[in-house]
Amino acid sequence: MNWASRVPMTEIPNLVRAATAAGVWGPHTRAALFHDLDRLDDHLSLLQGAFPADTLHGVAIKANPLVEVLRVLVEGGAGLEAASFEEVQLALAAGCPPDRLIFDGPAKTDAELAEALALGLWVNADSEGELARLAALGAPGRARIGLRVNPGVGAGRIGMTSTVGRSSKFGVPLVVAPYLIEQYPFISGLHVHTGSQGCGLELLSAAARATAEVAVELGLSWLDVGGGLPVRYTDQDPEPPTVGQWAEALRETAAWGELTLLTELGRSLHAGCGWALSRIEFVKELNGEPLITCHLGADLLLRRVYASQDWDHELAVLDPQGNPRLGEPRPTSVGGPLCFAGDLIARGRPLPPARPGDLLLIRDVGAYTLSMWSRHCSRALPPTYGHRGQNLTLLHPGERPEDVVRFWSR
Repeated sequence: MNWASRVPMTEIPNLVRAATAAGVWGPHTRAALFHDLDRLDDHLSLLQGAFPADTLHGVAIKANPLVEVLRVLVEGGAGLEAASFEEVQLALAAGCPPDRLIFDGPAKTDAELAEALALGLWVNADSEGELARLAALGAPGRARIGLRVNPGVGAGRIGMTSTVGRSSKFGVPLVVAPYLIEQYPFISGLHVHTGSQGCGLELLSAAARATAEVAVELGLSWLDVGGGLPVRYTDQDPEPPTVGQWAEALRETAAWGELTLLTELGRSLHAGCGWALSRIEFVKELNGEPLITCHLGADLLLRRVYASQDWDHELAVLDPQGNPRLGEPRPTSVGGPLCFAGDLIARGRPLPPARPGDLLLIRDVGAYTLSMWSRHCSRALPPTYGHRGQNLTLLHPGERPEDVVRFWSR
């Protein structure tokens, strides 16, 4: 198993047949998501093996918030990183011990901070105002308080997911950290997060190095280097660094000293573990090209639809038994089920001829897909299944129409 591994195409037909035999996929199933739990275990083991044994790996809940997936990570020895107090509750529901739970986010309330202090979480303050609130609440208590800093070393390839450029809304300038630590001596660590996707090894290392040097100089005890390792979604994406290369680069460039390390990976752990199926409902011609209409679009793949210049996914057409369709590929558009013209997850994509009842496979959907589900048109959340080998278990039942009605009702 390697760090960039993904569910291979050769396994998909057997998994589709297993899902059909188990009754979780059938002719009336609109869509479903699947997550390879063995692969997730392997990715976590590679991460743990690349860093010192006392490193706390707080996996980002926002990447995949399914409680049963979080439980797999916690049972494997990981911690979790919450970007909201709701995510704190998800972590606790998954059995995460408070001393392995990192609480981030720029808009924490007094009540949320008080609860975090009482629980004894790792809390990364985002501003001087938040530090003042923590002081008024009696910090640190049982918690460990960090300060999120922005070293201002530049943005990555995708501006909206880069967080150490000078215009980032997160943290305080690194140069302010000595003053704030003097004012709030309960700060015991620094936190830096470079971004998510589009950040290369050099940028990740530069941000960690600058922050580590200040943490060591100020005599702090820990450093949270965040996450941000990119994923290769298509052949056009650059080859991403492995977790081992990231750890080695941090060792070479960051003055760790005696600092305890924390990480907050999400996408690179989860993305390749996930895949999705949608029944192809209709195929018609549009401007001389086939247009496939399926049951997953901007509801699942928000970034792919709204920022297609930066995000993509590999697609494949399968027959109802899960075998790849053959035939001469034609430029094909793939539309989702939502009622607006931009709900297209592919335009002019070379795909073999498809027919109603076939399956559309979407690869690498284990991160930042289901967690970003859109309520536009009130489509029901699809079910998600985990698999170990060809044994499938329900991770989340999805929604029925009555569940959607309940969501929107008083």
